[in-house]
Amino acid sequence: MNHPFFKSIQHFILYAGAWIMVTAIHVAVLSFFYNILITFSIIDGLIFNILFALFGLSLWYIVAYSRYNKSPMLNGIITHVTSATLLLLIWISLGDFILSLFTGNNLQYDKFLSTAIPWRVISGIFYYSILILIYYIINYYNDLQERSLNEARLNEIIRTTELDLLKSQINPHFLFNSLNSISSLTITNPIKAQEMIIKLSDFLRYSISQDSGSFVSLKKEIENAKRYLEIEQIRFGNKLQHKFNISDNCLEKLVPAMILQPLYENAVKHGVYESTEEIIINTNCVSEKGVLKIKIINNFEPEAKSREGTGMGIKNISERLKLMFQQNNLLKIYKENNTFTVELQIPQN
Repeated sequence: MNHPFFKSIQHFILYAGAWIMVTAIHVAVLSFFYNILITFSIIDGLIFNILFALFGLSLWYIVAYSRYNKSPMLNGIITHVTSATLLLLIWISLGDFILSLFTGNNLQYDKFLSTAIPWRVISGIFYYSILILIYYIINYYNDLQERSLNEARLNEIIRTTELDLLKSQINPHFLFNSLNSISSLTITNPIKAQEMIIKLSDFLRYSISQDSGSFVSLKKEIENAKRYLEIEQIRFGNKLQHKFNISDNCLEKLVPAMILQPLYENAVKHGVYESTEEIIINTNCVSEKGVLKIKIINNFEPEAKSREGTGMGIKNISERLKLMFQQNNLLKIYKENNTFTVELQIPQN
């Protein structure tokens, strides 16, 4: 694992700046509270704090090892007590040796050195504890960041998998209905059956080429919806009519791929199949305040017995919108008199 203070020059400057402040406090304490000459105070402060700053860098690897080793708490305590003891022995011994090379004989300073060991031990334990605490906080933060990234990756995998599942449920459902229609037409009207197969081929080519989580222009979705309606119109004739009232500023707006087709399938299934009257499917669209609002409205015969369905198409659309936009109110359905309306809201941000 990379050392946190070597990741960037800013981190290293921050670490060095903290030790410069500690050294300044060290020198001030020796000068004002122990009346040590400023020269000796500076030498003492520089030697002991530079040494501990260097030794302190190595403490990161002890903390990092305990993170990956996942050792019990008791083992961690033993490790830190041992490392702190060794570090203090080396720090004080090496510091005193280097000091002896610079200070020579000074009665006042020599008297301070004879009583300074407890003071150095306490300050060393304080330094050690602060550094270890900082390293553990950094480790904890890194763990949170890593966990957050892993959760984001997992959520993306789950989201993609769910979207793929929803799409795989929609396509066979439509294909099954279309093949039934073609099967009927091969006997009653082979020419229309052939025309329907060509249109179905174009429709499926569009459907298969789109990823479950991809976005396409509304223009492409409308063109594909028209293919579907034309397929069904071959079977139902004039009983099925469709009209599109789309504002020009809506055509290039983005919508989830294959989001509209199940709605038209639903309108045909529950409005046209058992009806004896003309059924008109109207599509209106406006763009307001960064939201694309699409309404699909069809009339139906209240007396006609509607075909029972599983509600899979509507449910899948609702789930897809929720997964993509993290909102629960983007699909609204309401029935008034002999009119069935589905309203979609597609955020454009």
